[in-house]
This record gives sequence, C-alpha cells and structure tokens, in this order.
Amino acid sequence: MERRSGWLLAIAVAGLSACAAMSSESQPVSLRELAGAKWVAEDIDGRGVIDDAQSTVEFIAESRVAGRAGCNRYSGGVQAEGQKLHVEQLISTKMACAPALMDQETRFLRALESARSFELKGTKLRLFDESGKQRLLLDKQ
Repeated sequence: MERRSGWLLAIAVAGLSACAAMSSESQPVSLRELAGAKWVAEDIDGRGVIDDAQSTVEFIAESRVAGRAGCNRYSGGVQAEGQKLHVEQLISTKMACAPALMDQETRFLRALESARSFELKGTKLRLFDESGKQRLLLDKQ
C-alpha cells in the first residue's frame, strides 16, 4: 500500500507541475504588452510575404495601430479586451507600387481589419479572424 501511495503522490505532483506550466504559458497578454515593438509580417493568409517589402504593425498606446502595409503607411484604431482584438477605421497613404507589392498590401490590410483575436508565443504574434482562422503571423523586431 505504501508503494502505491508513493506512485500516486508522484503522479499528483507531476500533474500539478504540468498544470502550473500550462497556466503560465496561456496567461492573457494585454495590448499594452505588444506596444513598443515593430511586428513584421512573416505570413499573410498562408501565402507568405515578399521579403524585401515589410508589412508591419505597431501598437501605439492602447487605442491606436500604425505601420507600413508594404507600399503605403497606414494607421487606425484598435480595441482589445483580453485576447480579443478589433482593428478599425484604417486609413492609408495612396502611393502606387508594383502589382505584386500592391497585392500583398491589400491582403495585409484585409487580414489586419479582420483580426478578432490574437496569441503571443515568444516573439511570434498570431492574429485570427472571427472563425479562428490565422490571418497574420508576425515576428517581433
């Protein structure tokens, strides 16, 4: 019976340790914690990005977002509560660039506007739409 108790105690301790590790990984991140960094797009809707044309996101304070969409600069409002996120009223400059760059810019801005939640793991920020589909993968610079 003592031998069995020892195993049960070991299993319980291991279970508690795993739960503690899981809870520390999944703690909510506030939008404030994303501010102060430039987030560079590594993937837009599973189609990758043009390496030389950085599409970026910068969270400014708790209610603004700005960056470079590829060719043009943009800015807009952002609201967040927990892991929920809503980018709204984006405005951008209107310079014309090469067609491939303009395509990436359009995809980037649409993906950003569709973001409804986010997840941060290490230096990777993922933005998801309402259905839970990943729209943007960004890396902290």
